[in-house]
Amino acid sequence: MKTYLFACFLFIIGFLSVSCSGEQQHSEMHSGQMDEEMDHSGHSELAMESGEPTEESIYNAGSTWRKRDNREIQLSELRGEVQVVAMVYTHCEFACPRILADMQRVRQGLSDHARENTNFVIISIDPERDTPQRLTNFAEENNLNKEYWTLLNGSQGDILEIAALLGVRYKRISETDFTHSNMITVLNNEGEIVHQRKQLSDNQNDIIQSIERLLSS
Repeated sequence: MKTYLFACFLFIIGFLSVSCSGEQQHSEMHSGQMDEEMDHSGHSELAMESGEPTEESIYNAGSTWRKRDNREIQLSELRGEVQVVAMVYTHCEFACPRILADMQRVRQGLSDHARENTNFVIISIDPERDTPQRLTNFAEENNLNKEYWTLLNGSQGDILEIAALLGVRYKRISETDFTHSNMITVLNNEGEIVHQRKQLSDNQNDIIQSIERLLSS
């Protein structure tokens, strides 16, 4: 009988030990997961340094893109107007909304003549999710008129090519998020870079002035 009770006692001690160990491991795993989530949330404020842009026209690229209406377009079809270009993704929660808001402020700050002759281009770096339909919804949510706003979806290779030409760097940091250069680029009517703002800023005057100079010359 004593042997049986002693065996039961050892079993209970062993069970409690394993149970506590399991709870500790679960707690450590849960803590680790929370740490990862906290670290992940911090990625939203990361920005990559920009690279060196091309001195050539980006219209030399032969890539084909899809607009929000699913119509195919080549960048060379934008020739003839000043273009203000940004590479973002619509699910971004920090930098991209700032970039879009800055582009809207630029448009609002232009003279009537410059506003009528300037187009704004958003190139998605997340083509799998930023489908033409998603771009349509995004444009409607942000009042981006088709006449003055071009939203583009392209292949990964073509996106990388344009990013290299503009000097934009980006990197996927999770299944849903990217870190990227916070850049706005002004192109002349031949697709050549004339001005770039490479960091987030509350002052859009340099961009506005570069556009006004182009259209007054």
